[in-house]
Amino acid sequence: MIVKKFILVGGYPSKDKEQHPGGQLTASTLLVEYANENNIDLKVIDTSQCSFPVPSFFDRIKSAFQRIRKLISYLKNENIAGVIIFSSTGFSFYEKTIMSAIASIYRVKSLLFVRSGHFIDMNNSKPFLKYLNKILLKIPTFIGAQGLKWCEFYEAMNVNKNKIKLIYNWIQIDEYTQYNTTNDKVVFLFVGWIVEKKGVLDLFHVIEEYSELNNHVFQFAGEGTLFEELQNRKKEKGLKNIELLGWQSEEQLKNLYENADVFILPSHAEGFPNVILEALNYKLPIISTNVGGIEDSVVDGYNGYIIPPKNSIKIYESIRKIAESEVLRKRFSENSQKILKKNHDYYVNCRKVFSIFDEL
Repeated sequence: MIVKKFILVGGYPSKDKEQHPGGQLTASTLLVEYANENNIDLKVIDTSQCSFPVPSFFDRIKSAFQRIRKLISYLKNENIAGVIIFSSTGFSFYEKTIMSAIASIYRVKSLLFVRSGHFIDMNNSKPFLKYLNKILLKIPTFIGAQGLKWCEFYEAMNVNKNKIKLIYNWIQIDEYTQYNTTNDKVVFLFVGWIVEKKGVLDLFHVIEEYSELNNHVFQFAGEGTLFEELQNRKKEKGLKNIELLGWQSEEQLKNLYENADVFILPSHAEGFPNVILEALNYKLPIISTNVGGIEDSVVDGYNGYIIPPKNSIKIYESIRKIAESEVLRKRFSENSQKILKKNHDYYVNCRKVFSIFDEL
């Protein structure tokens, strides 16, 4: 049997390195797992780095050159069928389009997945970069889109429709999780970086502003630049219904998801966040902002509520409505499971990724 060889450029640190939480690590890990199970030789070029603090520009240039040299080595010495490239925004995007260009020089197809919602915002706010990026998006053979909003964005960027491939983010579905609604108080869970762009200040403001929310529990799992500030605010204002938990182990996070009633993500920008997949996997109702590809998987009034970014009133109204009705939460939970199975099965979507390279 002929073994096809591919290259994955994405966050996939070795076991002896710090494992960085996030969607790219999950996507890369499951893509490698799918390849191993299906007789695919997948070469991995790891792009993971520490986010806080951000590495210096010199260090990033040095790491980029090392990755590019490794890519060229694989393309020269192996019979590569395709290159799968996960990208963020800014410097990461420019490095990855260079990689796509190098692949094309060796007549190898590339699939570029931009996974940061800030890429959309950047292009909408900076005309020169938008013009430049329109040119660069012509380089990859294919462009991966994590949702319908991403498809619309790429079409607006003059990307040929035939190049755009809709592939939802993927997760290994746990069929055995049960939704728990037996808490005395409704438990709202946020998981992610405690930074302004995740909307944690918006949520904190709502909890502070509306005293009736003292009847509920708000858990924040994660750390970041705002963590200490929010600890001080919690203490000063006596917000006993807020739990700032810091980063959690895999087992601790599992327990939090299992015991939560509602997942909440008031983020200002996303590609498609892995925490939404995790919340769906635990059959949770979800309150989320309408950013990135989220609206395909959090359907307003079906499995949760979709709200505009930076809108404290809508955050409050959604919390109030979902907290008032256990029947509603159970219905949303059932629908979250339906969406998960329809859109996000890892085996189905990983197969799509590799099958794209069979297209003429």
